[in-house]
Amino acid sequence: MGPKGLPVETERLLIRPMAVEDAAFILELLNEPTFLANIGDKQVRSLEDALGYIQTAGWDNYDRFGFGMNTVELNDSSTRIGICGLLQRDWLDLPDLGFAYLASFHGQGLATEAAGAMLEVAFDALGLSGVCAITSMTNDASVGVLTKNGFAEGPPIQKPPDGPKIRYLERSRP
Repeated sequence: MGPKGLPVETERLLIRPMAVEDAAFILELLNEPTFLANIGDKQVRSLEDALGYIQTAGWDNYDRFGFGMNTVELNDSSTRIGICGLLQRDWLDLPDLGFAYLASFHGQGLATEAAGAMLEVAFDALGLSGVCAITSMTNDASVGVLTKNGFAEGPPIQKPPDGPKIRYLERSRP
């Protein structure tokens, strides 16, 4: 049995915990120009670095909090297209819904579908009372995904320690 509520299948997607076999995909995703521009450079430059990311963003978060980042794939072909999940950041009160997709899969509603499924896991399987999301000030596409899933945008916040201002959105349990 995997983490609570996972894997989860939607009409087009399978969301499952990250695995060692995802390392090459993670390496590709985290070095895409859209990822670097909107999320930042995670310094993942090798398969070993990608495995480290899988360990910290996925498995370590599941061990500590019961949730983490997951691999998103098309359920008809098992093609890996992105990541989506929850992270607990020490400088945010609520778990943070995060996601990123290969640019070739943008604009198809897949991020919205996966985010909706992860919110069901957050509220129904995990019993969370609320979830937040953060994004760069210029990432309107992610804000669109979040607002379609019922998030409300609040005032920008500053990422510690003295980092850039970022957009903050929040959604309470229905």
